[in-house]
Amino acid sequence: MDISNLSKEEKEKLKKQLNDEDRAEKARIDQERQNYKDLVDATVNSSVRKLQELSSQMERLKNEIFSEFDSVIKMKEELFKVKIDRQTDSFTTTDSTKTITIGNRINEGWDDTVEVGIAMVKRYMNTMAKDEDSAALVDTIMSLVAKNRKGSLKASKVLELEKLANKRGDKDFIEAIKIIRDSYRPVPTCQFIEVELKDEQGNPVRLPLSMSAI
Repeated sequence: MDISNLSKEEKEKLKKQLNDEDRAEKARIDQERQNYKDLVDATVNSSVRKLQELSSQMERLKNEIFSEFDSVIKMKEELFKVKIDRQTDSFTTTDSTKTITIGNRINEGWDDTVEVGIAMVKRYMNTMAKDEDSAALVDTIMSLVAKNRKGSLKASKVLELEKLANKRGDKDFIEAIKIIRDSYRPVPTCQFIEVELKDEQGNPVRLPLSMSAI
């Protein structure tokens, strides 16, 4: 269309038409964006309600299972005359097809006196003879007092170190390990339940109990 051939009135009419179409398109886009936001709100709210219900059910069931196994653990202690003081307990059916493990996840922690114990261990190592045997022992001890990437000792390594100290029988070494051991401050983080089943071929299969595992 050659608009130069249009009259003034026709040009004004065409301009108005184009402006109306432009406003209508902007209104359509705005409405679609609002529809999207409304859909997000509705979907999020609906999903959160469902997940809140699921979370409440899982919490209730978790407490129920721990309560039921409290009775099992007490009976086990009474029957076998032992006091169970572990962070985890596993129970398996007589046909070995189902196993439930319950327990507490622990973050290992230490108070500030752990540094005193570590310093005493290092001082003890400096007194050792400088031969091949002692050098190997120093390497072993250093690996056991080495901290992980989070800056913490592993309790299992301290137990190994304690066995080594008792074997050597040195009073200063034993005292250093005692200081380290006494500084242990484990922090429970959460209770957990794990279920393992056997498939038709007898292979173990972990039952997914978290949203990410399903």
